[in-house]
Amino acid sequence: MSDTPSPTAVDRSQLRTQMRARRKKVSAREQAAAAQGLAGVVIRHRVLRPGMRIAVYQARGREADLSRIITIARRRDCVLYLPTIIRHRTGVMDFIRFDPDTRLRPNAFGIPEPDPATAQRIPLRELDLILVPLLAVDTEGWRLGSGGGFYDRRLHRLRAERRWRRPRLIGVAYEFQRVERISHEPWDVPLDAVITETDLYPARR
Repeated sequence: MSDTPSPTAVDRSQLRTQMRARRKKVSAREQAAAAQGLAGVVIRHRVLRPGMRIAVYQARGREADLSRIITIARRRDCVLYLPTIIRHRTGVMDFIRFDPDTRLRPNAFGIPEPDPATAQRIPLRELDLILVPLLAVDTEGWRLGSGGGFYDRRLHRLRAERRWRRPRLIGVAYEFQRVERISHEPWDVPLDAVITETDLYPARR
């Protein structure tokens, strides 16, 4: 568990600043080693089943890297999707199919994403698993994101909708990004679990 102070004493914006600074200190070698560790955890806990429909993401800067997990998923014939910002002004994000030959272009934040005009979208209810980036996560699965709110807005329906099977939500983090408690907002959606380079941690609720 990280020694970062609990958000009962430190507010969300301060924690966000602290975690960004800590993540910047991750070296390229450490990021690559963590990516290998994440892949090992996914294999050990049998997270990926053949044919699953999975939302992944492209790591930005020293964010926890999914490249090895993506390779494993493709070998298991999983169908992958990337988060894509459809409308920046209103913060609308969707999940777009991500095949090996999909052409990517940088969005306003410099993150590679498919062109939504030419790619296939998937309804949220048809995804089996969403691997979610984060800055910090607590033991109950509450996530602190980067502040843009794109995932919060896209996943908010999962809190209210009970009539259809929801995708499993797993956060992806470095071990140091785990904290004891994060204060959450009414629109936040808790994760089902988090994986780090060390292990998989189910949310304790």
